[in-house]
Amino acid sequence: MNIYTVQDLASKTSIKPFAFLTDRDAIEGFKHVCNDEKTPYAKHPADYNLCLIGSFNEQTGILKPSDPKIIARAINMIPQQLTKKEIEAELSRLQIELEEMQ
Repeated sequence: MNIYTVQDLASKTSIKPFAFLTDRDAIEGFKHVCNDEKTPYAKHPADYNLCLIGSFNEQTGILKPSDPKIIARAINMIPQQLTKKEIEAELSRLQIELEEMQ
């Protein structure tokens, strides 16, 4: 079992550690809270990183800490909103592509 924390870069603190079986599970959970508009992760995504900080062996009861390793950034968990100008440029590009195919 892996042990994780979320680093708050603005306050230079970390939340209480929590466990997931795999990095993939931890990233999915982090993604979920990052997309909940009620959380600070969604409001200020540039401030938060999910970090692996160790492992816990359930059979031996041994906790092995490790240096924090960033495995996900909140900013990358939230779908980026395109501006109206970016959408119009993409539509124009696709229209040209479509016309060339005909």
